[in-house]
Amino acid sequence: MVIGESFAWGHLQKTGGNTTLEMFHLVPDLVEFSDPRNTEAKHSSFGDREEAVRGKYLVANFRRLPPWALSWAQHLAHPKREKPIPMASPHQMAHSSIADRFLLRLTNQRRFQVDRWLRMEALVDDFLDFVEELTDVTEDRKRQILSLHPVNAIHYDHEVGHWFTRRQLASLYENNP
Repeated sequence: MVIGESFAWGHLQKTGGNTTLEMFHLVPDLVEFSDPRNTEAKHSSFGDREEAVRGKYLVANFRRLPPWALSWAQHLAHPKREKPIPMASPHQMAHSSIADRFLLRLTNQRRFQVDRWLRMEALVDDFLDFVEELTDVTEDRKRQILSLHPVNAIHYDHEVGHWFTRRQLASLYENNP
């Protein structure tokens, strides 16, 4: 989580959070507190930090559901993990509700409402739009942010159509409304 004077950004898993954290580090005058990248505390819910986020503008990243589900399954199966698990099948991914459970956890069962979503598919632009509402961002800082490479990205076939049938995609959305 990153907390500034007027905002709190929650790190929803597999939505470009580590990259977003690096972007926040490039505008340090906005950041009053941030969890280290190498700790699970970075995924704290807004309720876990209720006193620190009370009255602040709440921000989080999101990612389209099929790429999110695929990324999560790849993450769990990645051989560099301490205890990787076998890769979920497309059928298993389509019938899981883990995406909604993570979102409900971040918002404490919808007790906290996210005011602003940063789209992973347009992360740099959405991030810059957001922070430029809070502070002046120099051209040099913009260049630094624009030149960042994804952090902790896993290399795999990202083409959703290679993994899921139309019916599996429909099931995925049914299970994560």
